[in-house]
Amino acid sequence: MFPLLSVISLLVKGPLSSIIDAYVADVELRRKLKADLETSLLDHLSKSGELQQNIITTEIKSDNWLASSWRPILMLVLMGFLVLVGLVIPGLDWMLGHAIPYHPRWNDLPVGFWDFLSVGVGGYIGGRSLEKISGQVFGAVAKRT
Repeated sequence: MFPLLSVISLLVKGPLSSIIDAYVADVELRRKLKADLETSLLDHLSKSGELQQNIITTEIKSDNWLASSWRPILMLVLMGFLVLVGLVIPGLDWMLGHAIPYHPRWNDLPVGFWDFLSVGVGGYIGGRSLEKISGQVFGAVAKRT
């Protein structure tokens, strides 16, 4: 069972199950509600993953070079920045024997910029992950129905 199904299963068997148990007296109705809830969550996640996959596929197949390449370019720029700050600058400090005058001004950037960046990168990573696991989700839903 891959992580997304585990999370859904934990939600249904954990807090949602205790809520259903507290408010529904009929055992058979509780079992049916829990099964319906789990199926609904899987269906919703499958549809959401499919929509995200369609967006990414449309971007990749686009005739516009920038539309089809912005995600890989973003990741390469961010990885380049991490390599610069994490490897190149400390390596230069070590080779020169003293710290080079590098003073980033992170505090000058607005807080909204970091929120936007974290949501954007998280969306990219999450979108790629959903694209890769959507086949497994569709297979799990097909087995249940």
